[in-house]
Amino acid sequence: MSNDKALQDADWDATKVAEASADLAAAAVQPVAFGQLGTGPKGADNKNLDLLLDVEIPISVEVGRTKMSLEEVLKLVPGSVIALDKKAEEPVDLRVNGKLVARGEVVLVDDCYGLRITQIVDAQGRIESLR
Repeated sequence: MSNDKALQDADWDATKVAEASADLAAAAVQPVAFGQLGTGPKGADNKNLDLLLDVEIPISVEVGRTKMSLEEVLKLVPGSVIALDKKAEEPVDLRVNGKLVARGEVVLVDDCYGLRITQIVDAQGRIESLR
């Protein structure tokens, strides 16, 4: 008898769903009217930017690149040397969130590596780096 009850509940649910679908389909759709957008109060752009200034984003310095097969990677051991595509005297790339923004030379700051910026990449240069 519990199976009959479950079937009746399923029929009731199906009936309710069908009625709700019919009601939804019959509802009149009206376009939304938005007001005119303005430039906003002076300084609003700066306030919006201020909200983002403390957001941390990943910054990396790329010394060079290479491609290796998985087999070659699995053969790496301490002391292995990997040849990169840049010469020692070439500037390294500074990437912000993965995008090239500057180039520079590696320096020592106390006992840590640092980067002395020598060139800020313009928009055209950023596009070229993606190719």
